[in-house]
Amino acid sequence: MSVVIPALNAAGTLPAQLEALARQDVDVPWEVVVIDNGSTDGTLDVCRSFEGRVPGLRAISCARPGTSAARNAGAASSSSELLLFCDADDEVAPGWVSAMVAALRTSDAVGGAIENDKLTTVRTPYMPRHPDHLPVVAGFLPRAITANLGVRREVFDDVGGFAADYDYGGPDTEFCWRLQLAGHRLTYAPDAVVHYRHRHTLRSVAVKAFRTGISRGRLYRDYGPRGMPRPRLAGVAARWAGLLLSAPAAAVSPARRWRWVEQAAGAAGRVRGSWRFRVLYL
Repeated sequence: MSVVIPALNAAGTLPAQLEALARQDVDVPWEVVVIDNGSTDGTLDVCRSFEGRVPGLRAISCARPGTSAARNAGAASSSSELLLFCDADDEVAPGWVSAMVAALRTSDAVGGAIENDKLTTVRTPYMPRHPDHLPVVAGFLPRAITANLGVRREVFDDVGGFAADYDYGGPDTEFCWRLQLAGHRLTYAPDAVVHYRHRHTLRSVAVKAFRTGISRGRLYRDYGPRGMPRPRLAGVAARWAGLLLSAPAAAVSPARRWRWVEQAAGAAGRVRGSWRFRVLYL
């Protein structure tokens, strides 16, 4: 079994993740593969400092930028029957590896639970929270996020791994959709918990929402013909009208400002994605 972690300039957060993995109680052979995606800080030094403490820890390099390319490189470097994916800036909870392995005994792929609070060092008026289930995205199919994802090797190979040309906001959704459309089963593993590091600045929330909005255009281009629905124009009009009407309140209320900025950035991203991918997905 292999734990695959893409890393780019992660020297500040990777130690906590590797420490959490070092404390896992696992009764099967396993390894941890860190994929350096072009770091210029001490990410590789961090990996070397954990050698001997984390089972089978090794670091490899991936010249192609992007987390999807890095995850594919990590999977390709391993011959394990089970692939577990997590991120360099989060922290797996005790028992995570064992819970993922147990869940994969009866499923083709699993998404674990996301804990929202432990790594939240700055409290904000509004913070997006992951639900305690696998959410259905864009009214189409559920997905797990790559911060807590497990998949059987034969399934990963069958669907061709992650689509390396997908930008931020779409790779995990696209992978999970393609996996399910190929006839494989994706389930929720509530006992496999990852502590998630949320963004806590208004700018970072806006950037995430904007880039996610752009990715919806690409998803609709590729999966509209396979059943992904387009938002109804009445709903689109209501969303834009709501943004205009709520702008004055957002100017004076911090909590409403965070919500407004996220919604406005997402709407702008869908406009940009529609133009970029030559679709109408607003």
